[in-house]
Amino acid sequence: MKKCIWLCLILFSWQTVQGQELSLKTCEADALSYSSAVKAAQAQVQAAQAQYRSSKAVLYPSLYVDAQGSWVSEIPSLQLGPQSFEFGSEWGGKVGPTLEYVLFDNGARSWASQARYSAYEAAVQDLKSARDTALLNVRQAYFTVQRDLENIYLVSEQLKVARKQLADVQNAYQAGAKSRLDVLMAQKQSLRLAQQASAARGALGTHLRELFKLTGTDYGINPAYALDARVQEALPGKTTAVIRAQSPEQTVQALAGAAQRVFDANTPRLVSMQSLAQQYEYAARSYAAAVWPRAGFSAGAYWEYPNGPLQEDVFLGRAGLSIRLPLFEGGKNKEQAQAQRSTAQSVQEKRNELEDALQAVFYAAKDRLASLDVEEDLARQLLTTAQQAAKLTYEAYKAGSVTFLEVDDANLSLLQSRIALSDLYIQRLNSLAVMDNLGRK
Repeated sequence: MKKCIWLCLILFSWQTVQGQELSLKTCEADALSYSSAVKAAQAQVQAAQAQYRSSKAVLYPSLYVDAQGSWVSEIPSLQLGPQSFEFGSEWGGKVGPTLEYVLFDNGARSWASQARYSAYEAAVQDLKSARDTALLNVRQAYFTVQRDLENIYLVSEQLKVARKQLADVQNAYQAGAKSRLDVLMAQKQSLRLAQQASAARGALGTHLRELFKLTGTDYGINPAYALDARVQEALPGKTTAVIRAQSPEQTVQALAGAAQRVFDANTPRLVSMQSLAQQYEYAARSYAAAVWPRAGFSAGAYWEYPNGPLQEDVFLGRAGLSIRLPLFEGGKNKEQAQAQRSTAQSVQEKRNELEDALQAVFYAAKDRLASLDVEEDLARQLLTTAQQAAKLTYEAYKAGSVTFLEVDDANLSLLQSRIALSDLYIQRLNSLAVMDNLGRK
């Protein structure tokens, strides 16, 4: 029993150290399966497909059972001498299969069906767009969490240095080599970093909840006061979860291929609007065709009673041809056709406007990548310089050449350099995600 308890404690401790894994791929998959926008788009695709199939069905002959019943209060009769002859019956009816088919309508039904198919194509593209948008949103939320975790880790590492320096200053003060002011300055540095770490953990909790809102699950993580798994320094407050995520550098490598993409003029949002414009154009043609004659054919075989004036059952066939030509309708179909054409033109112009806007976003992200190449190189150089400056400043302090205020300033500059480089990685990730979203795959 004791062995089992110790084993459970060891496993719990190992899990606490390792932290809860939070991978980008898992978040992407969960976001795509949970997204209400994606589910709504899927339902819209099904609805548009059913409407297209319904519109296509009217192009074929219709076969149904026709049944009628009748009653009259008085039937005609003929009096021949003492005998009276009735023509028909008070009760009557017929039942039988009927076939109907439109022979000619100048393509009105065909264009209407084409309009429904364009609506279906637009819905399919809207679904793709919804998936792309859900993917972009969850990626950007994940990048924000990565930034928070990096900030917590970097601040904790600097706090470790600050606490070591505080211990050195306190020992030197007790030996009479440093003043009480030096001790207070060192304590102030440690407290400021601890406060900064706490603020970063608070921001992490907020951004984790935003990520979980997109994925539909919290992965068993209590985001209230979470911590990065790499942190080894003790921090104030009760830790609610320990998280292990991909480093920004690893994610950059995974998305690096997006940097070679070119703008996709057939991105789903643009194709959807193009299909929508076609839908209105086809609808306009359907309305325009309605002013032409419409010819139809019908045929059937019926059981009837009575057989005209004879009170007997009869089974007979009927066939007919009808032509319908609208003479006056107040311009109803003509105006409807014009309205659909104008709407199609409006959608096309909005599509062109959207293309310009998406192009601007894509190339802004591409340009940002180019500037980040330079900025990251300079940030690395600045980080190397800051590391050397912090080390030399502290050595000079121990030798009595500078004050602890200068040590604090050098350490703060070092931390800012590390966080700045980390932020540049996150900016690169966001630019790559945008290019992946709008670039040709």
